[in-house]
Amino acid sequence: MTEEIKENIKDLYIGVGSNLNEPFVQIERAIEALSHLDNFDSMKISNFYESAPMGPQNQNNYINIVAMFKSGESPEVILSSLKDIESSMGRVKSSTRWSERIIDLDIIVYGDLTYESDILTIPHSNAYQRAFVLLPLIDITPDINIPNQGFAKDLINNCLYNDIKKIEKK
Repeated sequence: MTEEIKENIKDLYIGVGSNLNEPFVQIERAIEALSHLDNFDSMKISNFYESAPMGPQNQNNYINIVAMFKSGESPEVILSSLKDIESSMGRVKSSTRWSERIIDLDIIVYGDLTYESDILTIPHSNAYQRAFVLLPLIDITPDINIPNQGFAKDLINNCLYNDIKKIEKK
């Protein structure tokens, strides 16, 4: 690895969630796919959490984790890789916001990077509102600061979506 690439390596936190077709199995499949991506190294995985759906309530609860990698890829390349994994696992985009899904992969935090385009915002714009994002982040990095949002350990006290419990992997 060249010195230039080493300088661009950042901690990449990816939110992983599912509420369809055996969510634990779907999350494991996603983790396996993520671990095989080029330039994604040193994976750490949070505990598993179960949370009520944010959107329509006539769907199963979600299972969520956060996976952390070291990466130097551009945000666009990472997003493309995540979308490819979602597609390969059978995710179909719904017109209903926050509808059920077989897999959901989101870039939550990428080092201290702040980035915004038509298709991507880093850090994830709603991370500070979601316990199912904050608690897994804290599992991996207890003092994590989400750029322009604050420290996860402080944000957890006032987040909107806090119906969550840590669970053992089945």
